[in-house]
Amino acid sequence: MEKLKLKYRYRLVIYLLILLVLLVLFFVLYSSRQSRGYSISTLQQELKTAVSQITDSLAMGKKAQTLILDRGIGFTLADTLGDVIYDSRQADISVPDNIASATEIVNAHASGEGSALRASVLESDTEYLFFAKKIDDYYIRTYSKFKILRPARVEDDTYFILIVILLTALIFSFIYILRRLSKPVSTYSELISAIKHNSKSLSDIEFGNDELGDVGREIASTFSQLEEAKRYKQQLSHNIAHELKTPLTGIRAYLETIISSEDMPEPQMRKFVSKAYSQAVRLSELVGEVATLNKLDEASEQGSSTQLYKLSEVNINKCIEAILDEIGYKLEASNIAFESRLSSELKLYGSYDLIYSLFKNLIDNSIEHGGQNITVTLAGGIEQVAGEGGYKINFTFSDSGRGVPEESLNRIFERFYRIDKGRTRKTGGTGLGLAIVKNAVMFHRGNIAAFSREGGGIVFKFCLYSLGHQAS
Repeated sequence: MEKLKLKYRYRLVIYLLILLVLLVLFFVLYSSRQSRGYSISTLQQELKTAVSQITDSLAMGKKAQTLILDRGIGFTLADTLGDVIYDSRQADISVPDNIASATEIVNAHASGEGSALRASVLESDTEYLFFAKKIDDYYIRTYSKFKILRPARVEDDTYFILIVILLTALIFSFIYILRRLSKPVSTYSELISAIKHNSKSLSDIEFGNDELGDVGREIASTFSQLEEAKRYKQQLSHNIAHELKTPLTGIRAYLETIISSEDMPEPQMRKFVSKAYSQAVRLSELVGEVATLNKLDEASEQGSSTQLYKLSEVNINKCIEAILDEIGYKLEASNIAFESRLSSELKLYGSYDLIYSLFKNLIDNSIEHGGQNITVTLAGGIEQVAGEGGYKINFTFSDSGRGVPEESLNRIFERFYRIDKGRTRKTGGTGLGLAIVKNAVMFHRGNIAAFSREGGGIVFKFCLYSLGHQAS
């Protein structure tokens, strides 16, 4: 990863260097072009001035052979056919006898004057600037070696200034982009280092406010969730193993005592067998509830409830009656009064098995932890869901028992959570009942919360949404 990171940064630096080189080349070429153009314009003006001087001198009757021009400027006189009459530097530049085809003469013939820049016949590396003008029945042509006289003045060149400003803005923009592009690289390196070495909390890493930042936050969040799920599963496996060990140890101890005691009286043997059976029942309940929770987790991960649970129309009141038929003896044993305030026609489209398990576990929780001589109350009513064309049922389940400390109310739905570490084992509970309740509520798209009941006890408020309509 470090190697890839360095290559990426080097690539960005190379891009910047290439841009700077191109910018320098542009300035050099532009400056050279400006200077060349300025020099041509300046020399051409001098050649024009020389033509005027020659014209005036000839008009005053002076001989062409006597004329000497400043700065090494030469001149040629030619007739209208282009035949050379005189050239002041014939020997130096090898002027042909006829110059009618020369560009400057052609232009002068067409428009009165013309100019051209070309290499010398004798010196291929030397350029000459020629300027010709037609005067009555002859041509006057002046010429001089061309060289860059001085740097072009660009202070007042608006176009050049705009180009400089634009390129400067481009450079700063590119530098800004480089910084933006390199920041995610260092941030992702920090993220990978934190994941590999657990060096810091992923929530402390600062991602940018852009698409790459959003991706980074999603990666960090997903990894944190995976780590949390890993820790949760490890803890769950530990708890399950611990809970399974308790009844298995009891069953084994009772059976080993019976096997090793050949003369054990029958009443005592029956007592041990009964205790072993109770532990086996508890073990069976634990396995069943773990299976229920795993099935609920699987349904949640798949995102499809109908694949794992059959949905049908459930009469809530009849479901409660079936539960009371099953565990009514427990209520009687603890002298617990159960009051149902549900309508006999209260129905919901959902999973009968989960709704049955939900209310059974709530009642079992009151029996196991509420104490004796208490009252359990269940009430519920339908509420229409705006915009969805469906409905939900709001339930209130309460008991007047011992209640739960305020600091534990938010944790009682956790798997294997116990307020009193030894109480659940003594009363035979598995520690999974309320976890099943919460997951069954979530399966029906609802939510649940626990509150302390005024006057003592606990109150559960939750809702269940109808998951669809019964097929006709």
